[in-house]
Amino acid sequence: MPGQCVREVVRDILAEQAPREAKLLDGMASLSDRQITRVFRRSRSRRDPLGFGVTEVAALVAPVVWVVVNEVAQRSAATAVDGASRWGSAWLRRVRRLPDPSTEVPALSRGQLKDVRRMVVERAQASGLEAAAAEALADAVVARLATSPGDG
Repeated sequence: MPGQCVREVVRDILAEQAPREAKLLDGMASLSDRQITRVFRRSRSRRDPLGFGVTEVAALVAPVVWVVVNEVAQRSAATAVDGASRWGSAWLRRVRRLPDPSTEVPALSRGQLKDVRRMVVERAQASGLEAAAAEALADAVVARLATSPGDG
């Protein structure tokens, strides 16, 4: 599945598992992957200052799926490229004012897919999803990561 960006993978999963939330991701089209990751990580840790809406935010599937898929892609990229060259290319992009590249999701081994499944279940339950819903979401994420879009 080389060449697929995190955004595509997450969008496919949301279209199947949480179609309403796919619109949330579409609304973030102008943001970079790094900015979306910041938004979704922040939404988990911040309390709602108005005192309402917390249950809706806590039950969202998009942040769970995005954070896990992005984390897996980032880890794979980190092992493929050493820190010095990653730092140098990031610095060069900033100097030239180029946008951040999309994070690509690599093909994953069975062991990695098992870890992804566990991570999705844990994060989904921590976000307020019931165990059965968290398991179903994790199965969908693993199924999507195990196949390329043309296979389905």
